Amino acid sequence: MSQEAQHPITPYGVAIHQALSEGDLAKMKALLTQAEAILQQQGNLAAAVDVLKLEIAKLERN
Repeated sequence: MSQEAQHPITPYGVAIHQALSEGDLAKMKALLTQAEAILQQQGNLAAAVDVLKLEIAKLERN
């Protein structure tokens, strides 16, 4: 039984890198669809992390 059959792979770096290295077009398209859906739901994680860092820095100065 393959890993994908056992557990779904979240479309983050490892799964994306794996699909790219395998050259699996169908897997790449499926991951893109999943990643785009997650981005719509969760927004820009990098921007949220930046805001979080700023708020932490503000609170640490007090």
